[in-house]
Amino acid sequence: MALNRRQFIAGNAATLTGASVLTPQAASALNLITDSAQTELQWDKAPCRFCGTGCTLQVATRDGRVVACEGDREAEVNRGLACVKGIFAPKILYGEDRLTQPLLRMKNGEYHKDGDFTPVSWDKAFDVMAARFKAALATKGPESVGMFGSGQWTVWEGYAAAKLMKAGFRSNNIDPNARHCMASAVAGFMRTFGIDEPMGCYDDLEHADAFVLWGSNMAEMHPILWSRLTDRRLSNPHVRVHVLSTFTHRTCDLADNKLIFTPQTDLAILNYVANHIVESGSYNKEFVEQHVNFRRGNDDIGYGLRDEHALQQAASNSAKAGGSSPMTFEEYAAFIKPYTADYVSELSGVPVANLEQLAAVYADPGTKVVSYWTMGFN
Repeated sequence: MALNRRQFIAGNAATLTGASVLTPQAASALNLITDSAQTELQWDKAPCRFCGTGCTLQVATRDGRVVACEGDREAEVNRGLACVKGIFAPKILYGEDRLTQPLLRMKNGEYHKDGDFTPVSWDKAFDVMAARFKAALATKGPESVGMFGSGQWTVWEGYAAAKLMKAGFRSNNIDPNARHCMASAVAGFMRTFGIDEPMGCYDDLEHADAFVLWGSNMAEMHPILWSRLTDRRLSNPHVRVHVLSTFTHRTCDLADNKLIFTPQTDLAILNYVANHIVESGSYNKEFVEQHVNFRRGNDDIGYGLRDEHALQQAASNSAKAGGSSPMTFEEYAAFIKPYTADYVSELSGVPVANLEQLAAVYADPGTKVVSYWTMGFN
């Protein structure tokens, strides 16, 4: 197809624009300010709050207003990159619908829990908040107060908040928004490994032989980490990417093994992988005998609803959701034995060949595997 000069230039511009989405750029290029204007800016380091990846930004202010933003080139996590969410995060500060002062429920000029939200001064807001805290502590004790924080807190902010609540108010009632998402994973970590957090780190990205993304659309949700994973995959031909999801998304574009499964069949796939490892003798028998404690978790534990809910009352083990009973390795092997490739393929809709590829990765002790999941898996 012949291109005229205008079409050629337009095509090149589009290509360069696409290539710049995840590349370090000077703030002047991103914000259309001149080099001379940069000397008038105050540059400071700040955490990107949009998600919990942990990226660091360089933010420029002038006359008390944010005017430029770029990835921090010295940051270990994002290494100078910034995704579209991070680049445009400062614009949240100046949104037309953003709150710019405290709102307090008021009636007849005083705080009232049934009143209407009314703008008040910061002093007024803090005075009312302090008075309510003091009253609750004096009449009902430390367990009557709590704090709900954020997964986007920095370590220092989280430390200060925990110290205030636990050392200051003597209350354990402090939680982040992770209580609504990460809590189930924490319970799994504690029961399986005895520790409440993943054992991996971002540095594993540059050393892995295989990636398993389970319920994680990293390309769109965590593009900075995705850029590092993509670099590892494209720079090392032996690296393989396995993507498990209930639908096809952009992360699947890089997948060497795409497994689109029927919702609610995650556990069946996991049991097949475990069964394959046992049946093929790929596990470390000495390690299992010395360090692994097998237990059978309670079933029919309900749905995590309020105690008075009919579904919760009908569950036989709703009061013992975290309970379990001992089982031997032989009993565990017998439990997962029915989960063959053919059986799980029928349940999940994933072809046998794709399931076998996934199981082979986990069964090979010579393959360094990094698994990533998000709320799609929890």
